[in-house]
Amino acid sequence: MAIDGVNFGRTLNDINFKGSQTPNSARLDQQDFLMLMVAQLQNQNPMEPQDGTDFFNQMAQFDTLSTMHEIAAAIQTLASFSELANASSLVGREVIAVIPAGTDLGFGPSYEAEQISGKVDRITFEGGSPFVHIGDRLVRPEFIRQVG
Repeated sequence: MAIDGVNFGRTLNDINFKGSQTPNSARLDQQDFLMLMVAQLQNQNPMEPQDGTDFFNQMAQFDTLSTMHEIAAAIQTLASFSELANASSLVGREVIAVIPAGTDLGFGPSYEAEQISGKVDRITFEGGSPFVHIGDRLVRPEFIRQVG
């Protein structure tokens, strides 16, 4: 970044943000935020320095956002456990499920609605969702219409 012919060295594009380079992390973490804040301080115009309260406001906003992400992840985990517990209560019970037309159950979409009835043998949890096993068929719990 150059201001009035003075080169301050690296730009934000040159900074190595290791948290944002990992394939599983699509958002910045606190370490990335602190590195960005330091880069802002190093590259600010010395004739017009930023107000310190701006940084504190940014930190507070970042902390709030980080907390909201953590809460959302905890709620998602809780919802997954709740789905698994609800599906588990069906083991050993007779059910009737209706699979809607056009539903892809892993071996291509069905073109007609299909009714499946039988005893629930077990529950598996795949891809973040529970599946009910009725004989040799995998059925999503939301397709179950009747429990005997």
